[in-house]
Amino acid sequence: MNTFRRLALLLTLLLAVLPAHAQTTRKKAARKKATPSSKVVKAKKKKKPGIKGQKSPVTAEPTDVQDVESPQPLVFGEPEQPSPPDRPVATDKPTVATPVPPPATKPHEPVNPNARPSLANTPAVASGTVALFSVARTPAAADAAARLEGELTRHLQRGGDIPFVDLGTAFPPPEPTPLTQADGLYEEGRAAYDNLDPEAAEAKFRAAAESYEKSPGDFRPERLGETYLFLGAARLLNGDAAGAKAAFVRGAVAEPSTRPDKALFGQDVQKAFDDARAEVGARPAGTLVVESRPAGARVSVRGQELGVTPLRGVTVPAGHHAVVVTLPGHTPHAEYTEVKSGASAQVKAELSPGPGLTALRDASVRAGSQAAFDSETLPPDTAAIADRLDARYVVVAAVSQDKKGRLKAELQAWDVRTQARLRGVDIDLSGRERDQSPEAAAQQARDFIQGAISPRVAESGASGQSLLKRPWFWAVVGGAAAVTAGAVFVATQDKGRPFNPITGGTGF
Repeated sequence: MNTFRRLALLLTLLLAVLPAHAQTTRKKAARKKATPSSKVVKAKKKKKPGIKGQKSPVTAEPTDVQDVESPQPLVFGEPEQPSPPDRPVATDKPTVATPVPPPATKPHEPVNPNARPSLANTPAVASGTVALFSVARTPAAADAAARLEGELTRHLQRGGDIPFVDLGTAFPPPEPTPLTQADGLYEEGRAAYDNLDPEAAEAKFRAAAESYEKSPGDFRPERLGETYLFLGAARLLNGDAAGAKAAFVRGAVAEPSTRPDKALFGQDVQKAFDDARAEVGARPAGTLVVESRPAGARVSVRGQELGVTPLRGVTVPAGHHAVVVTLPGHTPHAEYTEVKSGASAQVKAELSPGPGLTALRDASVRAGSQAAFDSETLPPDTAAIADRLDARYVVVAAVSQDKKGRLKAELQAWDVRTQARLRGVDIDLSGRERDQSPEAAAQQARDFIQGAISPRVAESGASGQSLLKRPWFWAVVGGAAAVTAGAVFVATQDKGRPFNPITGGTGF
């Protein structure tokens, strides 16, 4: 077989060399047949413009033209632009020259290479946003898929060079519910207080505070602080100093910036409220621990953002606080929690996905199925995800469980614009294989998104052998080379009729 393969290679080389040799031989034969006087061109007489009465000289062109090859193509006919006359033509009016402005830049101005941007010094940044999902192919892998999605997201966002889709834009938060009833009770309490009816004012302000606290995710902290301020002032007018102090403390905790207006309240109210604020500031603070499922939700207290879940050991003033936990695409969670001095309060939020995110998650589950991973074309659900989130890259990790109960994961990434795909990225969830860790998988996804690597395309056939390694392939190549070499040889030797490579003889 090796001897046959060598013969085939030799014939292939002959196939590449003999056509060029045949062409050179034919050119030499054509030059020998040509005679110096093969073309005769008659002389033409041309008249040049001159003075009237004088004869113009006649210029004779050479009659013999040598058949010499020229690298420039021959041009026949009159030139497009005639040559200028020997003498200027006199006109009745003088010619006025129009000044031409100088060019803006110098024609031979040197180019500074340092002024051009260097791609080598420019960090690679993805040219489109990325959407990432981790799905579970079996119910037992749901927790592992959620953890893997968090790890992959954290590793990809670490460098700051991968722009993720803004879920806040895709799923804007719901509009705050108008607290019409609470605002109405507050206004009625103000009217009763202005009419010097402290009993009616206390009842209205107490009802308004309870109505505000029923919607901790929608109320305004400053309005709740003012409500407790007026409630304390009404109680103070009714002679309830202890009740007034409790209301002032609640107002100072709800909104620390609350201050009594000197035009509305007397000195007694201002002094009692300042004492309550001083007592709140002197009390030891407590700590707040907030967890959510899924993690990564934003936590705010009194409208001020404290961080994202899991949130541990955040210092907050002791008192009754409204804790709001929000995550794009999910229903917000809000509740009141009592934080005691020197103690820790804990909030656990179960965030339910909204209808839009639920549909998107269902599409990601289908995009992470085995059939979608084996598809040679862009799956419809992957394209739908990219269209919904306005993303260019869609990264999907699928977590499954084998027969022995061990969890395994596989990652794929699609470039929806170019239809390129990164496939075959295995992830070891046990932590034993460092080259298959979630961090290594995230790095491969980063390289694919930034164009540092190209997607792998399988070139092998069904049996796993390349065509270059198959004996029958070289047999076909050798036979074709032999036929072609014979045809070229006969064509170069025969000086008469052309050789017909189809019939094996001469003529057509």
